[in-house]
Amino acid sequence: MRQMSALRHRGFRLLWTATLLSSTARWADLVVVGWLTLELTESPLMVGIVAGSKMAGYILAPFMGVAADRVDRRLLLIIAALVNWAVSAIMLLLFVTSWLTLTHIIILSLVSSMTWALDNPTRQAFVPDLVGREDLTSAIALNAVATELTVVIGPALGGMLIPTFGISGAYWLITGIYLVDLIVLYRMQSVKQSAPQINEPPLKSLISGLRYVWGNQTVLVLLVIAFMLNLFAAPYRYSFLPLFARYILDAGPAGYGMLTSMAGLGALFAGLWVVSMGNIRHKGRLVIWGGFFWPVSLLLFAISTWYYFSLGLVFLAGLAQAITWTLIATLILSNTSQPMRGRVMGLRSGVVISLPFGNFLAGAVAERFGAPIAQGAYALGAIGIMLAIVLLAPYLRKLE
Repeated sequence: MRQMSALRHRGFRLLWTATLLSSTARWADLVVVGWLTLELTESPLMVGIVAGSKMAGYILAPFMGVAADRVDRRLLLIIAALVNWAVSAIMLLLFVTSWLTLTHIIILSLVSSMTWALDNPTRQAFVPDLVGREDLTSAIALNAVATELTVVIGPALGGMLIPTFGISGAYWLITGIYLVDLIVLYRMQSVKQSAPQINEPPLKSLISGLRYVWGNQTVLVLLVIAFMLNLFAAPYRYSFLPLFARYILDAGPAGYGMLTSMAGLGALFAGLWVVSMGNIRHKGRLVIWGGFFWPVSLLLFAISTWYYFSLGLVFLAGLAQAITWTLIATLILSNTSQPMRGRVMGLRSGVVISLPFGNFLAGAVAERFGAPIAQGAYALGAIGIMLAIVLLAPYLRKLE
C-alpha cells in the first residue's frame, strides 16, 4: 500500500518500533505518576505541579534541536532511552523500599522531561534521513499512529496495573519496556544526516534557527498555534483527567486510565485516517477545524457528569488533537529547508514549554474553583485564541 510505503525502509521500521515502545512506557508512567501523586497528596495543585515537571524540560528543546543537527541522531536517541530507563528503575527502587517522596517524584519528573526534550526533535528530524521525500508524509503519519496507539495502550496498562499489581508492578513493566526500546535502537545503523556539517558555535546555530523561523511566516504561525494550544487545550490529559476521574466521575484509577486511553483511541483513529488519505489536501483548513473542534469537545467535557458521555467527548478531543498535531508537523517539515530541520523541530518541541505552565496553572485554578470551572475556562481560552489567529492570518486556510 502506498500509504504504508515508509515501512519499506528498514531504518524507519526500527525507529517506528522504538517509538511504539518508548511512547507506551511514557504514557503508562504519566498515568501512574499522576495517580500516585494524587494518592500521596490529595492535592490538585500537586498533580498539576508534577504534570508540569514532566514537561518542564522542553524549555531546552531548541538547544536539543541544535544537537540534532550536529550529533549522530541515533546516538542521541539511545542516550535519551538510557536515561528514561534509569529514571523508571530509580522510581521502582524508591517505591519498593518505601523511600519515595513527592520531592523525589518532582526531581525524577524533571529529569525525564529533559530526555523527552532531546528525544522529540531528534526523532522527528531523523525521519527524513530514513525515508525519501516521496515517503515523508507517510512516515510522519505512521509516527503519529505509533505514538497515539501507545496513548491507548500505555494508559490502559497503567490504569489496570495499579489496582491489579500496584504501583510497583506498573513500574516493573515500564522499566522492562524501556530496556527493549534500548535494544531496538542499538539494532539501528547510523545514517548520513541530511544536514551538512555545521562549524558555527552552538549558540550562533540556535540564533540562526530563530531568525529562520522569524523570516518564515508559515512556520512561525504554526508554532504560535502549537504554543497556544499546548497552553490551553493540551493540559486536559495531564492535569484535568485525574481530577475528573476521582472527584467528578468517580471512576477510580482504572477509569482514569480508560479516559486517557480514549483520548489516545481518538488520536489513533485520526492517525489511521491521515495514513489512509496519503498526501492530504487543504492541510491548513484541517488545522483550523481541528484547532476549534478540540477545545469545543473539552468545553462539553467540563460540564459532563456522565462517565460514558465523558469518554465519548475525550475520544473526540483526542481525534481533533491528533489531526491538528500531525498536520502542523507535516506543514512545518515540508516548509523547512533540510539544514534547518533539527533546529526548527527543536523549536517546535520547545513551544511545548507552554504545556507545563498550563499544567501548573490548571492545578492552581482547579484547587481554587474546582476542575469543571478550570477546564471550561481553559477551553474557552483556546477557542478565543484560535479565532484571533484565523482572523490575523487568513492565509493559513490556503496551506496545502
